[in-house]
Amino acid sequence: MHFQGRLNKRSVPFLLLALFQTLFICLLKKRRSSNTWILFFLNIGMAFIFEYIVLNVFKAYTYKPTLVKKKYFDNVFGAILSQGLYIPVSATFITVFGKKLKWKLGFTFFYYCIERLFIFLKIYKINWWKPIYTVILLPVYYLLSDFFYKGLEKQKIMAKKLAHYLTIMVIETIFMYVLAYNGQIRFGIKHLYSIRLHFMIAPVYCIFMSFISTSLAKEKGFFFRIVHLFSYKVVDVILIKTGIMALNRHYFKWRIFSQSLMVVTARIIYLRIFRNDNR
Repeated sequence: MHFQGRLNKRSVPFLLLALFQTLFICLLKKRRSSNTWILFFLNIGMAFIFEYIVLNVFKAYTYKPTLVKKKYFDNVFGAILSQGLYIPVSATFITVFGKKLKWKLGFTFFYYCIERLFIFLKIYKINWWKPIYTVILLPVYYLLSDFFYKGLEKQKIMAKKLAHYLTIMVIETIFMYVLAYNGQIRFGIKHLYSIRLHFMIAPVYCIFMSFISTSLAKEKGFFFRIVHLFSYKVVDVILIKTGIMALNRHYFKWRIFSQSLMVVTARIIYLRIFRNDNR
């Protein structure tokens, strides 16, 4: 990825907000709960799915952080900061530290003000979205975080499976973003590979492949790692043949290594989340 060479008035507010979040990340690191980071990735996953629907599909708003050189990728990078850092950090902090309603409302008001400020600074443009939607939906998101954390703490199998799935999806999504930015992969329809189409289809690919990864990662043995890797190759062949996926010829020969890394990562995440069940 190629970041902008220097800071500017558009990027500074995004970076200052990210710096502010590091305070809460440091506090989270002090927690002894083994489920803190599992919840964090679960919260990111929920936010990513929401952002895919609202931003990628329905174009509710546009981020303008000017942190990366490619315009549409800059918009998506702003979304990654928002839904992969700002909001999930606050949700995880509120949940893990057992903060009550006033904290949820306080953070909701804080992000409402940030949204208004970013609109004023013209680094965030709303199309049909309204800031009041943020006020309505954020408390719901915080309550969902509380709900799933209780499930994780009680070793509920469905909470663990969801955490496993969403964690893999988050990693797949970020990895796919980096590959796309560097021109290694594109998604489209019938060999038409626009950036808009790519960001409509790529998340669906990540959602689907994460489901396969979640299903196979729980199985023991080298055989299932091979089956998992083979499933990646089968999907690749189908998508390439149908003109939905295009791979850079230089990346094509390295793709098996990146997919092998995802196979191993999915298994490690499974063992981490389900460690008590495997004893």
